[in-house]
Amino acid sequence: MTTSIGKPTLMDMFRPEWSDDPYRFYAAHRAVRPLFWDEFLRTWVVLDHATISALLKDDRLSCSRVREFHDRLPPDSRNRMAPLARTLVDMMVFNDPPRHRRLRKLPKSGFIPRHVREIRELIERTAGELVAELPVAGEFDVVADYAKPLTRRMIATMTGVSDDILHLLEDWKGLSHEFFVQSDAEIGRITALRQAFDEGLPVRRAGTGTDLFSRMIAEQLRADDYTDDELFANWLLLIDAGLSTTTYLLANAVQALLRHPDQLAELLDDPALMPGAVHELMRYDSSVLYTTRVARSDLAVRDRRIAAGESVTLVLAAGNRDPERYPEPDRLDLRRKANDNLSLGHGVHYCLGSAFALAEIEIGLAKLLEGVPGLRAVPHRPRWLQSINFRFLQRLPVAVGPESGGS
Repeated sequence: MTTSIGKPTLMDMFRPEWSDDPYRFYAAHRAVRPLFWDEFLRTWVVLDHATISALLKDDRLSCSRVREFHDRLPPDSRNRMAPLARTLVDMMVFNDPPRHRRLRKLPKSGFIPRHVREIRELIERTAGELVAELPVAGEFDVVADYAKPLTRRMIATMTGVSDDILHLLEDWKGLSHEFFVQSDAEIGRITALRQAFDEGLPVRRAGTGTDLFSRMIAEQLRADDYTDDELFANWLLLIDAGLSTTTYLLANAVQALLRHPDQLAELLDDPALMPGAVHELMRYDSSVLYTTRVARSDLAVRDRRIAAGESVTLVLAAGNRDPERYPEPDRLDLRRKANDNLSLGHGVHYCLGSAFALAEIEIGLAKLLEGVPGLRAVPHRPRWLQSINFRFLQRLPVAVGPESGGS
């Protein structure tokens, strides 16, 4: 359960016994030490729901860590990662108040009932079209054939990505993951997206853009002076969150239901369970495992002293499986009230697009289950993105139609 240096570290999750099921790793450590210092990653690791919830609301912890991380890189890596760093520093998720409040205001006026209704209608239509294209017999891959196309079409429509550059949204990788593992694989894609964004910027600034993002920000652009970099960074944030986390939330939810046929049957018998079921499915297997903060000042947490400048890793997925908050946490129970799960964050950084994400999972699941009766799992070994922070299922083969070998 430990590395060769004999101390607990999140890097142990790359070991074969933990890689497929990080929740066993979290449970084993939480029972002994719900807060521990990870010497390998140089961060405090927090594993219980109550402490994570409190720290997500604690303004003594800072989200502004991109520039500090970038400045610590060796010169060659610093130069290589500079284009991605310059974009991330302007995203609201990597800023603290008061700048965070200002950036959050930019699209906030768009999250009104009219736009939410519009998005739900778009999800209904898009998911219905995709389900109609799925085979009625044989096999398909939920990730490649449904979850990815659904989120890609949704995000393209919301952000005004035209058909001629739609390929730039394919095979998307989480930008924060790429930055913190010092991968420059996405920089070329981001550069191309920036060029396309800049071409359409005059229309957005004039308030005549017709895509949802343009309409969401039009009111705030009249009230405040945002730089082109700020506009692009938070446009890209909408793409990044919508393509990466939402795709895999949906895929993980389908896998969880297929692994729990009793719960799947209950949901099929009572579709009214779906809104609450989405929260339980997100609690059970989220696509984002943790978030990181930096201590602004010294603070005491669970009788330990966290010094100013030290990193604090809040393992959201561990909090979601904390037995002190959720009895029998490893059991999927679609009737459980799990609205306080940590998958969408907490406090001032609670996901601004939560209504959109929840709607996409709810409607995407409902359309799939309604339109593909008899959906069942195909025996396979799950393959996950090699990451200790993201729970991204790379493929999910399923079967439909009559089972072979029947009489």
